[in-house]
Amino acid sequence: MAARKSRNRGQGQAPGAAADPAKLNEVEAGLAATNPGPEDIAAEAADIEVADEKALTATRVLNLWHQVKQREKTWLKARERAEKKEKELQNELDALTERTDHVAERETQVARDEADLEIQRSIAKSGFADDLKEMTQAAAHRRDELLAESVRIAEEAQGQATKVLAAARDELNAERKELAALAQTLAERETELRGRQAQIDSDLELAEMKNKRLAERLKRQSESQVAAVQEKLTDLQEDLDHERQRRSSRDARIRELETTLALYGDDPDALTHQNDELVAQVKALRDELSRRPPEAVVTELRAKAERMTQAEQQATQWRQQHDAIDRQLRYQLTSVGELEILRDERDALAAQKETLRQAINQHRAEWMELQAKEATKEPFPACSAYDRQVALTRPINTRDVDSLADLVAETRDRMATGDTAFYYEESDVRLFLAGMASSRLHLLQGISGTGKTSLPREFFKALSGAGATQIVEVQAGWRDKDDLFGYYNAFEKRFAESEFTKALYRALLPANQDRPMVIVLDEMNLAHPEQYFGSMLSLLENSVTGRVYVDLLTSALPGLPDRFEGSRLPLPPNVWFVGTANHDETTVAFADKTYDRAHVQELPQRHKEFATSMRGNDAPVSFDELQRAFDMAARELAGTVSEVKTFLTEKLHAEFASFGVGWGNRLERQLERFVPVVLDSGGSITEAVDHLVATKLVRKLEDRFGVRPDELNRLADKIEGAWRKLEDKPPTKTLDRIRGEASRLSHGYGS
Repeated sequence: MAARKSRNRGQGQAPGAAADPAKLNEVEAGLAATNPGPEDIAAEAADIEVADEKALTATRVLNLWHQVKQREKTWLKARERAEKKEKELQNELDALTERTDHVAERETQVARDEADLEIQRSIAKSGFADDLKEMTQAAAHRRDELLAESVRIAEEAQGQATKVLAAARDELNAERKELAALAQTLAERETELRGRQAQIDSDLELAEMKNKRLAERLKRQSESQVAAVQEKLTDLQEDLDHERQRRSSRDARIRELETTLALYGDDPDALTHQNDELVAQVKALRDELSRRPPEAVVTELRAKAERMTQAEQQATQWRQQHDAIDRQLRYQLTSVGELEILRDERDALAAQKETLRQAINQHRAEWMELQAKEATKEPFPACSAYDRQVALTRPINTRDVDSLADLVAETRDRMATGDTAFYYEESDVRLFLAGMASSRLHLLQGISGTGKTSLPREFFKALSGAGATQIVEVQAGWRDKDDLFGYYNAFEKRFAESEFTKALYRALLPANQDRPMVIVLDEMNLAHPEQYFGSMLSLLENSVTGRVYVDLLTSALPGLPDRFEGSRLPLPPNVWFVGTANHDETTVAFADKTYDRAHVQELPQRHKEFATSMRGNDAPVSFDELQRAFDMAARELAGTVSEVKTFLTEKLHAEFASFGVGWGNRLERQLERFVPVVLDSGGSITEAVDHLVATKLVRKLEDRFGVRPDELNRLADKIEGAWRKLEDKPPTKTLDRIRGEASRLSHGYGS
């Protein structure tokens, strides 16, 4: 529907108008181009044609008018700069004139010097005539040179000033003509827009008249429908009364039931409170159960306790019998034979009592001995056993890194020539290596069978040799860090070490501390990673700035392994953590904080075979040398990284910000390490930046509420156009992912 717009021309505002949206898009695109001229803007604005009433876009025409005014201000500023430049040239001409005057003064001085020479020559001795003649000729020659130089300088200055002034005047005249043409065009456009506004006003009046007629017709129709509505209201009132009666009877029934519940003491609130207490009691019992000793020890202790209880019960029974007999002896008259029998029974009971007391003392001694034996065990038996293994306490020989490109090729060949051949694309291996430089946490995604677990296992086997990989299978019931690290059993006084904790400790030993190691969390998203892996996320984030520790105990204990520092285990810097992830109904989604901290990589469904050639030696790569190669690549390619940052900020930031997607310092830190390693390994800028944009930014657009397919397609087109400023290669991953999401949304809207 058309809208009425009133604009004040004295305030520099343009009237609204109806325009062809497609043509407006062309004009706006022209305005957005790099420094378009005013004639181009006026020509594009003049081509806008009036469409039908439903296509009125007066606001866009108004915006176009403001943009033209802004261009006019820009050209006025250019005119001011030209006038300023003309003044500067005039000042230069004045300076040249002063220089010419100075040359004339020098000529006058030379003439005076020549006159003095003539006087000196006339009074000189005849023996110096030849010398005076030569000096006079040299002075005359020098004078001629100075005169010629002054004339040349004056002519050059005059010519240069004339050319500069002529060029400035021509440029100023051209700009004045352009501004005049633009002003004329704008005046004509304003007249045309004013005419269109009048047409819009007339159309609005006609629309208002139609609306009045329509209102009268609706009023007549409403009067005819009032009776029917009243009749329906009467029926509804009757139904409402009937429903109220049913509700009253139901409320009475509820009150009767509440009275019955109160009579029998089953108050719902009390039952709810009792249920909450039972839930808390069950939770406390479960916690107590998790701290209890093994079932065998508990069974043995229970048997001993049961025997002790039975013995005490028997002693109590015999004591009661003894007391009864004593009372009978005091209050009843018995024969001597009966007294002897009772005495014998008493002695037998005393002997039995002593036997039971000795059994109790023996059980107590066994119990104390068992506790003392458990207290002398090592809290971390597996880690302490590693300290005693000679093979792990001796450093091994490692090798340097010649170049990252050779390391990628060598590692790829080694993975393909093992006992089982694993073929991976060079780009996948290169991105995995660059991910190691940018983050110690990797997330490998893809359908089952694409090699998510095999890639880190075989990569680190080729890089560091056997024993460099530890695979930990994540369980769906994991809820906290005890499921990952293990827990301390206070009854047995030892720590239940997990494979994760043992792998961390092995990486600290001399045989492993200078070679890269990896822990693979298989099916990492079967449980919530932010729950059981949350403390590790914080540790990995803090490890960028210093050494961090894993808190396994609340206090130090005797007999801890050698590599512990108090109650804490240092987090080894040479360990990477790789999580594999499937996405189906049995898994959970990663949180954004996990994605932001990790290097994310999706493996292709199929891998092509290639010809291999074994190269280099098979010694493990030195961890220190690998880090040094990463640092060197970052230093040497810092300029390229700066260009990439500028490109992302100037070309892509605004586009993603329109969808509510941005990035911070963490992504820039990862970029500073990731891009140089990709380039130094033989990759391209597009390969590195395309991977980061697709996995860090485009991922946040997927399944995002309110995003339309046409907006995603427009974003892909803009990124493809802007990418040419960075490199000729198109960002295939980014474009495919954006357009794939747009296609998915289109099918969703269609269904």
